[in-house]
Amino acid sequence: METPILAKDVPKDITPRPIMVQPMAGKAAKSASNPPTPLDSPFLSGATITRPRTSTRSMEVSIPIHVEGSTPIPPPATLAPTPANWVDCPFKEHGCHKKGEKNEVKRHVRDDRNLHLVLLCQSLNSVRTKINIQQSAYVDKYVDMLQYMNIAESSFEKYGSQHTFHIPKIGLAVVKATKSKSHRSIFSQPFYSHGYGYKMMAIAAPYGDGYAFREYFSVFVCLMKGEWDDILEWPFRCDVSFSILSDDKKELLTKTIYVNEMPEIQEFLERPEGLRNGTFGFQNFLPLAKVNEFAADGDIFIQIKVLLSHEKLFQAKEVDSTECQGDVIGGEKQIGMVLKTKSE
Repeated sequence: METPILAKDVPKDITPRPIMVQPMAGKAAKSASNPPTPLDSPFLSGATITRPRTSTRSMEVSIPIHVEGSTPIPPPATLAPTPANWVDCPFKEHGCHKKGEKNEVKRHVRDDRNLHLVLLCQSLNSVRTKINIQQSAYVDKYVDMLQYMNIAESSFEKYGSQHTFHIPKIGLAVVKATKSKSHRSIFSQPFYSHGYGYKMMAIAAPYGDGYAFREYFSVFVCLMKGEWDDILEWPFRCDVSFSILSDDKKELLTKTIYVNEMPEIQEFLERPEGLRNGTFGFQNFLPLAKVNEFAADGDIFIQIKVLLSHEKLFQAKEVDSTECQGDVIGGEKQIGMVLKTKSE
């Protein structure tokens, strides 16, 4: 801050100099040669001096905002009533909103084909999407159904030990058997006793066999050389039952072969060395007089069931615990595990 110079401190020999004042920017400095006249004075003209108020508050100004791409919403107009003779465009359900007289709509359909084609494509896209969703759901259900069927089929092959022997036109088969020896035996398709089991085949003698010839309908089974013979237990120990239902479903005829109680068939239960072993079954299975009673529409259906049991499939000699040798490990004698393959 500069120190003011007092009048007493000014030397007398110094002449006073005029003070130059720099005019403010934006305002024209008044010339000293043109002093203000009384008319220029605001006090003489009667004007009121208004000083601008300074405020720290910002002035609120409403500025219109314009958004690109938006169209101003027009004021709601009163819709004119639709004339009674106007019709809709045939493509209304696909998104066309054209209305007018019948001839006008016809011209619209004729001239605006591209528009209608685009609308149809858009509609088909939504329909195609729905179809794909439904098709996907049906495919999933079909795949699940196939999985359940495969599980059921594998379970049947593993645990379901039955085969149905179908003999069509039993009356004609009996007549042929009386006339020709080549028709006295009817062979079934080969089947397995269970999954990875014994391969077997059924044989029927419609006019009887042996001492039952001309009196009974005979049925037999035999063991065949199969794919899983190396891992099976021999001799064959499973009992076999034959069942047939009467035509009126009131009588069920069932006969069972208990293989362990028939020593005369033991040679037929060994592992086949050739294509198949000898047959065993019932010569007097069904009297010929009752064949028609057990025929369904002239056909015979015989259910052959192999009675599986763990005890008969895996019979083996039990190992006595006293025969097991013990090993000394760590000063203590360890008894060997008793091996048993027969179910308790």
